[in-house]
Amino acid sequence: MGQITRQNQHNRGHLGEKGAGSTLLLGLLNLCNDFFGKRPHNRYREREDRRRRTAGQIFLVGNVGFGLLYLAWFLSVLNWSVWYISVPFLVAEFAGLVTATYFAIIIRYPRYHRPEGISWDQTPSVDVLITTYGEPLTVLERTLTAVVRIDYPRKQVYVLDDAASVGVRMLAEQNGCHYVARADHSNDKAGNLNYGLAQTQGEFILTLDADQMPDKEIIKRLVNYFKFPQVGFVQSAQSFVLPEGDPFGNSDELFYRVMQPGKDNDNSAFSCGSGVIYRRTALESVGGFSTWNLVEDVHTSMKIHAKGWKSIYHNHPLTTGTAPADIYGAYQQRQQWATDSLRLLFWDSPFKHAGLTVKQKLQYFQIGFVYLASGFMMPIYFLIPSWSLLTGQFLVIGSVLDYAFYRGVYFLFTLLALVTLEHPADSRKPYKIWAGLFTVFIKATINALRSRQNKPRYVVNKKLPDNPGLLQRFKAILPQLAIILLTIVSIAYGFEQTTLPSGLFFVNALWGFWVIWSLSGICLGALKRKTFHRQIVPL
Repeated sequence: MGQITRQNQHNRGHLGEKGAGSTLLLGLLNLCNDFFGKRPHNRYREREDRRRRTAGQIFLVGNVGFGLLYLAWFLSVLNWSVWYISVPFLVAEFAGLVTATYFAIIIRYPRYHRPEGISWDQTPSVDVLITTYGEPLTVLERTLTAVVRIDYPRKQVYVLDDAASVGVRMLAEQNGCHYVARADHSNDKAGNLNYGLAQTQGEFILTLDADQMPDKEIIKRLVNYFKFPQVGFVQSAQSFVLPEGDPFGNSDELFYRVMQPGKDNDNSAFSCGSGVIYRRTALESVGGFSTWNLVEDVHTSMKIHAKGWKSIYHNHPLTTGTAPADIYGAYQQRQQWATDSLRLLFWDSPFKHAGLTVKQKLQYFQIGFVYLASGFMMPIYFLIPSWSLLTGQFLVIGSVLDYAFYRGVYFLFTLLALVTLEHPADSRKPYKIWAGLFTVFIKATINALRSRQNKPRYVVNKKLPDNPGLLQRFKAILPQLAIILLTIVSIAYGFEQTTLPSGLFFVNALWGFWVIWSLSGICLGALKRKTFHRQIVPL
């Protein structure tokens, strides 16, 4: 951050004052300058990443161009006799183009930071707030042991126990930590944090979940970013101890290594609730941690950004935690995240917050929109080939070769843009898990729509696996297995009965194999019996 040029600071300062048109023109100008090597490259790794970055942006332009061309062609040959299928598919294709394009825009220009952070000649006071609510004592003990080892002279550690456990009190006292328990347990984690905030005086606040073990350098590496007075909070990347193969994609590599650095470039990286340091005055300027949503992190971040504060995403992991290790734990966590994001989208839209820049409004809008689009778009994609193979009808009345050309070239540019821009993350596993979560996202949408006034009940994510039985795991993925079985039967039936001409059969069969591949990730993750080794890796 110390290397941002005055021109970039000038441009950033005006983003909140200009309209969407000026922001778009500025973005196009920066893209062109970056492509031709004329844009100043003063940030860490900015110049070295230019070739990959500009190649991805070229593919992105191709994706948008061919995507629009494909949609125009599709509309011209749409099979209106089956409008109840072809029109929803066209809407899904448009939503897919918007979702993929804006995702690519988010990650087009990541911002990186040195692993050691930056230097500062001050050591301000930092309060470490550890929230706990019934987690196993063995989990909390590992976290406290790591927190005590944090190498920072002016830290005070507070264990905020919302379960008022005698065991937690003893554990806190044994580790020399302050123990805080409130009588009123309203507003869940956010209420617990606000109570702890009122009991402390430190200039900065480091929040940690009960299972998040911090690196001993975490405060030194994060607090120095606050030498810039406009910085309201600094979030670090997170790592997790996971079962072999990370069956549910809980490492969230795409989010931590690609999305957050892209959001950071637009001053839109948001807090993840743990491994984050807040400036106390920034929290006080928005009335403390937000109690409006299920989880406080994203909504608090949006409110802080709307007040004009800056954020920093330190793209290196400084905590190691646990993550859901069975299918029901994964569902619960993802549903709460989706419900939170969709509730924000429906009932406290970022477009209502005048203090946010255009980029920030779009970034916060995308957080919820992607759940909405995926929840209702993916089932359409999954069921179309079976419908076509069973009925002998198709979405368009044009040539199958034309369809293969337009859709194929569009798909190729989408693939090239995303693979290039998502580097170094491998998005295949995250995609397969995400695709299989459509049932979760539909439930989250219903929950969010029903929760305008009162937020849904918050459930603390389990820190240890339940290892549910085989029948329970089958039950969890019945919709996905049903679609896979339907697709297999449809391909066999279409082949045996010759329901479609050979060209159309090939297109739909290939589409069907994609459906099976897409849903295989969540199904295999749920069905495979796993041995969980919860060894804690030294930081």
